Amino acid sequence: MRPLALALMLAGAPALAQEAVETDAEAGPEAAARTAPETAPLPEARPEGLAPGGGGAEEDAESPQPSGPATPAPEAAEDAPPEEAEAEAPTTPDVAARDRVPPMPERLAMEPEAREACLAALDALGAVYETSAAVEDAEIAECGIVHPVTLSGIVPGVALSPPAPMRCETALALARWVEGFAIPAAERLERGALTEIRQGTVYNCRSRSSDAEIMSEHAFGNAVDIISFGFAEGEEVKVQPREREGSMAEAFQDAVRATSCLEFTTVLGPGSDAAHADHLHLDVKSRRGGFRLCQ
Repeated sequence: MRPLALALMLAGAPALAQEAVETDAEAGPEAAARTAPETAPLPEARPEGLAPGGGGAEEDAESPQPSGPATPAPEAAEDAPPEEAEAEAPTTPDVAARDRVPPMPERLAMEPEAREACLAALDALGAVYETSAAVEDAEIAECGIVHPVTLSGIVPGVALSPPAPMRCETALALARWVEGFAIPAAERLERGALTEIRQGTVYNCRSRSSDAEIMSEHAFGNAVDIISFGFAEGEEVKVQPREREGSMAEAFQDAVRATSCLEFTTVLGPGSDAAHADHLHLDVKSRRGGFRLCQ
C-alpha cells in the first residue's frame, strides 16, 4: 500500500504547480503586484546651494572612509594653543628671583617693635650709646648695619674703648654679660673695679679668617673682639694663652670666657685656633635649634 500512495503523490505534483501558475495569471496585475518584491524608495533631492560632498558634521561622520592607508594626524603640539605650548617649554632658573633676595643686613634688621624693646633694655642697664644712620659699604651689599647703635658705655662705669657701631642685639648681649658676670669676676682680682673693655674689632666688612668664601659676623655688626680688661687700681688683663699659668689672671680670663657663652652664641679665643690667640671673639650669630659654638 505505501509504494502505491507515494507513486500517486509524485504523479500529481506537476499538475498542482501548473494549476497555481494559471490561477495567478487569471487573478491579473493586482495579484502580481502583491507577490512582487517592493522597490526601494528613491533618495530625496539635494537642497539647492549644497555642493557635492559638502555635508554637515553628521554626514561626514557617517560617510565611508577611504580604504587606502590613513593620513597621519598632526601632532598635538602643533594644534595646541600658544599658552599651552609655552607651558610645555623647558623652564630656566629664575635669575630675577635670586636677585630679589635682600642682603644680609636687611635680613637681620629688627622689626620696629623689637628694636624699641632692645633700646629700652639698653637704657634699663644704663648703657651709653648713640643711634645713627645705616652703616653701608659702597662696594659690598652684604656688609652693613641697618639700625646701628654706637656703644661707648657698656654699663655705668665700664667703657667700651674705642666706641664702635654694632647691632642693638650685640650691644645688649655685651651689657648683660658685663653686668652679670665680668663685674663680679673682677671683684675677685683685687685690682679695683672693672672700668674698661678694649675692643680690637667690632664692625668690619671682611670674610672669615678661616674661610674667605663666607662673610664674617663682623661684617653685619654681630661680633665684638675683646683684647683686654682694664681696672681702677691694678694692671690690665690682656687676653692671651694662659693655660697652666696658675694665676688669678688666668682664673679671671677663664671665668669671663666661660660665662660669655650664656649671652653670646659664638665664643672663640686662645686655643681655638691661631687667629684667636690674642682676643675673645664674641658674636650673636643665629643658628638652627639655638645651637651655640663655645670653644
